[in-house]
Amino acid sequence: MRTLNLEEIQGLAHGESIPRFTGRIRKVWDQKSGEGEYGTWFLQNLIVAMEGGDEIQVTWTGEEPFDDSWERKTVVFECGQNKQGKLVGVCRDIRTRDGKVYKGVKVTPAATVTVVASAEPPPEAAEKPKPKAAADGDPGAPFDKIAGLAKDAGRVFSAAWDEAGGIMPVILAKKDAEELSVADFYDLQLRIAQGFAIEVNKALRKERF
Repeated sequence: MRTLNLEEIQGLAHGESIPRFTGRIRKVWDQKSGEGEYGTWFLQNLIVAMEGGDEIQVTWTGEEPFDDSWERKTVVFECGQNKQGKLVGVCRDIRTRDGKVYKGVKVTPAATVTVVASAEPPPEAAEKPKPKAAADGDPGAPFDKIAGLAKDAGRVFSAAWDEAGGIMPVILAKKDAEELSVADFYDLQLRIAQGFAIEVNKALRKERF
């Protein structure tokens, strides 16, 4: 079955089928449900990173929700076929709400969602011994020190980013979060994470000195 990239998906009209696409689930939002004309409905938004790093919103309409364990996993979304042999289950989704246009992908239970890989390192990778740091006076020592500081900074920011993500629902009402574009949402989370990272670094400096 043909696999589409992000550019090909973006070129489709609303409702056109997407035979197959692959991406890494970046964020899983809480599932919503309610009663409608045709019974109970379910909606859950996912942010999926495609090849190259660009992201697209995927709306899942199945009853069984995705949970946080799906985050960081690379998955394949693939159409199924109805009795007439038509591709169903994955399609382009373009909607207008409050004057804003929202573009993404809709996935229904007729589709197949398969895990390809996880971003977590394999167990054996964690068991490999790390190289010893260069001794003082060694030409490689300054570089190793800089690399170590960079890793520390990365860990601080990673923790700050995760903490910022956890506090976003407190800062934003669900309605406000849904109305933000993906870029605006992550820009806000980035600014909050930067503030957290600054405060952590201040605390670290006090402990060291």
